[in-house]
Amino acid sequence: MRKFFFNSSSGFTLSELLISMVFVFLVLGAVYSSYVLSQRASLEGESAVEVLQNGRVILERMTREIRQAKDMVTDLPDTEENATSTIEFEDGHDLSYIRYIRYFNDSTDKTVKREVIGYYYSLSGSANDTSTYVLWNAAPPPGEVVATTSVESPRIIGEYVTVLEFWGSRVVDVFIELEKGNKKMDFSTKVLGRNL
Repeated sequence: MRKFFFNSSSGFTLSELLISMVFVFLVLGAVYSSYVLSQRASLEGESAVEVLQNGRVILERMTREIRQAKDMVTDLPDTEENATSTIEFEDGHDLSYIRYIRYFNDSTDKTVKREVIGYYYSLSGSANDTSTYVLWNAAPPPGEVVATTSVESPRIIGEYVTVLEFWGSRVVDVFIELEKGNKKMDFSTKVLGRNL
C-alpha cells in the first residue's frame, strides 16, 4: 500500500493569502471606480444634450413665429437691462382669423410656454367664436371693452429654463438661460420681424 505525504511548504501562507486578497480588492476597486466615473460622465453628457436640445427647439420655434409676426403687442424695451420675460404678437402664419401668440417663462416649473390668445368685444363677441375676434388695440363700441380668451391653453415648448428675456423693436433680441443639474447653457439670437 502506498502512502502519500503532504509537504507543508506546498500551501499558501497567511501573509501570501492576505497579499492576494489585497491585490484582488485593489483591482475590484479600480474596476468599480472606472464604472462609477463612466456612469457619471454618461449622465452629465445626457444632461448637456438635453439642455442643448431644449434650447435649440425653443429658439427655433420662437424665431420662426416672431419673424412672421404682423404686429407686436408687447412694448419691448430697447436695452437688455430692461428686458421683459414675456412677448405677445399677432400671428402671421394662420390668417383665417386674428389670433395672438404669447411666449412666457413659467418659473415655477422652469419651462417656456406658448399660448394662443383671441381678443373680442365683451358684449357683441363670443370667446369661442373666432369670427368675432378683433385686433388687440381695436376701439370697442360704446359700453363695451376688449376682452381676451385663451384659444389654445399654454403648452410647454421647452424645459430647464431659468431666464427668458426679450428686448428690441424691429430686431427682437432673445436670450435664454437653461440649467439642468450642474449643466448651464446660454442661448441668444436676433430676429428680424418681416412684417413689423
